[in-house]
Amino acid sequence: MQDTRYMDDWIHVPLCQDGGKLYHYTTAEGVRGIVENREFMATKSDFLNDKLEFQYAIEVMEQMTERYIVNTDLRKRFFSGLQKEIYELGIINLGCDDACHENGLSFYVVAFSKLQNNALLWAEFTDFKGYCLEFDYTKLVEGFQHRVFLHGTVIYDEEEQMSGMLESFLSCIRNLQEEGMTDLSAFFEEDAEISDESLNKLAKEMAVVVSVYAMFFKKSFFEGEEEYRFIFPPLINEMGTAKPKFRLLDQIFLPYIMVEFDREQKDIPLESVMVGAKNNSDIAVRGMKYFLQSQGMEIPVLLSDIPLRY
Repeated sequence: MQDTRYMDDWIHVPLCQDGGKLYHYTTAEGVRGIVENREFMATKSDFLNDKLEFQYAIEVMEQMTERYIVNTDLRKRFFSGLQKEIYELGIINLGCDDACHENGLSFYVVAFSKLQNNALLWAEFTDFKGYCLEFDYTKLVEGFQHRVFLHGTVIYDEEEQMSGMLESFLSCIRNLQEEGMTDLSAFFEEDAEISDESLNKLAKEMAVVVSVYAMFFKKSFFEGEEEYRFIFPPLINEMGTAKPKFRLLDQIFLPYIMVEFDREQKDIPLESVMVGAKNNSDIAVRGMKYFLQSQGMEIPVLLSDIPLRY
C-alpha cells in the first residue's frame, strides 16, 4: 500500500496516487468541449451546489480552538485576529456578498471523482443521460502545469479535518518559536501570556492555512461524491483580470472560466467514456465512438450497467 502524499508539509490535503484514475461526469456539450477544444469548464466556487463552499473550514478552526485553547481570553483574541486576517486575505467569503467584499479573490473549480459509474454522481450532474469520462491523474496534472492551480482530495470526515488543521496549527507555532517568538510555547496553557506581536503573526500565518483548507473541506453530507478537485484563479492579462463567462442552469446565471489543457501535450489523457444508463439508444454508444474516432481517439466506450427502469 502506497503512503499518502499531501499537498505539502503544512497542508494535509491528500493527493491522488501516481497512476490513479479520476472521473468527470458531464453532458454531451461538456464532452465536446473537452475533446475538441481541449478545455474544461471551471465554475466559480461560491456558485457550486454546497452553500458552505470555501467557508466551512472556519467552523472547523473555531471548534479546534475551543477544544485545545483553554485560556478563554486568549482564544477570543486569537480567533478575532484570525477572522480579520482571513477577511483581508480575501479567499474566504465571511458571509457577505461580492459587493461588500471588494478585495475578495475569485477561484474556480473543476470537479472530478474517484468513483466511476456512481449512481449519486450520475443523478446529480447528468440525470443519468450524460457521460462519465475516465482520466489518467498524472497526465491530467501535467496538462494543467502551465496554469497556477491547486489540487487535492476533498476531506469530509470531521476528525480528519480537525487533525489536519491541528497539525498545521502546531507547525505554525513551532515555526514562529524558531523565529524567536518563544512565548508561543505556552499557547495551550491556562495561564498563557502571549504578546500581541506573536498572536498577530500566528493569526496571519494561520489565515493562509485555513483559507487553503477551506478549498478542500466539505461537510459529511457530500462524502458520497468522493471528490477530487482542481482549483484555478482567473487569468490575468494586460487588461487586468479576465472576466468570467456565464451559463444558465434552471434560470440562474452561473459564472465560469474555461481552463485550457496544455497545447504542448499531444493528447488529452482521456482513457474511456461511459454512457449514462438513460441514454440507452442503440446509437448513443456508436455516436460517441464515431465522434472520438473523428478526433483521432481510439478508446473504450461503454454503457452504464446501472439497472434503471425509468
